[in-house]
Amino acid sequence: MDFEDEDEKFDEDEEFDEDLDEELDEQLKKPILDDLATKTPSSTIISEAKKISVYLMSTIGPGEKKQKLLIYTGYKISDIKETVANIFGLDPADFHLSTGGVTMDEGSTLNDYNLNDGDDILLIPASTAGKINRNI
Repeated sequence: MDFEDEDEKFDEDEEFDEDLDEELDEQLKKPILDDLATKTPSSTIISEAKKISVYLMSTIGPGEKKQKLLIYTGYKISDIKETVANIFGLDPADFHLSTGGVTMDEGSTLNDYNLNDGDDILLIPASTAGKINRNI
């Protein structure tokens, strides 16, 4: 069986649509980035965010522990707290983060506290004051 003969026969039977050919050419000339921009989900980019090194200091448990962490200042405190909990092997509910004598709000970002490269963040135990011991 000769394939060239069948190809020629196929070409002869098929009608050529010039409009379709022009449409395809136009689509191929269209920049791919235009299509990507419309299909890519928008994301929130925090333009003021920068990467800084901070020192995490914990006095929770026996002995003082200090850890250096490279972090973006646009991250939420709640997300940072989760990471810190993993680093120190703690439950996030057991401590708060503090800088400059101020307890950091979990809904805020690191940007809100104007931290600079090399600053300290303290892990302070969550207060148990005011809780009633029901086992008495």
